[in-house]
Amino acid sequence: MINGALIYPGEENDLFIAKLQTIRYVKWRTVLTSGKLQEMGDRHDLLPSNCNMVTVLDPDYTSFSYLSGLIRKGCHLFLTEKQKMTSEERAQLIELAEEGNTLIQIRNDLLFHPSLSINSKIESASKLIEIHHSEPGKAAALQEMLYSNLLMILRIVDSEPARISVCSIPNSGYQPDVVNLHLNFHNGSAASLTLSFTGEKKEHLLSVHSPKGVKHYTFNEKLNINAEVIPGFEKSQLYSTELLFKQITNFAECIVRKSYHKFGLSDESRTFLLMEKINRKLEFSLA
Repeated sequence: MINGALIYPGEENDLFIAKLQTIRYVKWRTVLTSGKLQEMGDRHDLLPSNCNMVTVLDPDYTSFSYLSGLIRKGCHLFLTEKQKMTSEERAQLIELAEEGNTLIQIRNDLLFHPSLSINSKIESASKLIEIHHSEPGKAAALQEMLYSNLLMILRIVDSEPARISVCSIPNSGYQPDVVNLHLNFHNGSAASLTLSFTGEKKEHLLSVHSPKGVKHYTFNEKLNINAEVIPGFEKSQLYSTELLFKQITNFAECIVRKSYHKFGLSDESRTFLLMEKINRKLEFSLA
């Protein structure tokens, strides 16, 4: 049995937390909201001594000092995709987790989306990946979008990039309207990723070209009308909330079965290193 703790942003959401209680492998020992933590101080002793899994959904509690303290207590960590750590701090956290034989999983709705089966075997042949991800007015989410899409690309291609080309519009002084990346891989594959923050249409499309043909995926399906509605979440976030629950459930199963190969730290490490290279090529600050 896993003894879990949840660090939740804003006010406690009873229905979402009740849904988490249905995860068969986890006994949730405590739920800490932003308000409680601010009142009581950001102390690790607020967590039960037998806690061995912490789900951190509040970006304010994703600093290296806070998370490294949890790792040293032997906790497995499920983290929100938006974090306060630098690339160097992420690398240090991964090293700590490897030393302590603990698991870190970072939220990535794309890998759990019904359009993309992460369990299906991916052919080893060279591929051309094309991704168009449009989020009007969400330039501040560039880092999270980079992480999610790059991790998906690396999973599909299963190779290391040999060359990276970066184009941003505008290209200096402030957040961009459009970012385009072109990646060439050692196994002959290539990937093009375009992130757009202009216009009015929200869109996220993936095409995978291989010797077996072309597969097209869209990540824009609407929420099933029978899905549970969680108060406090906007309609556009409802489907994402279902995917979040699915990921936390899968994370618990990986801990119990020790099947770390599915979400090993190497994937996150490779993605962060790639992001670091890309960030150096961009001419504006991503802070």
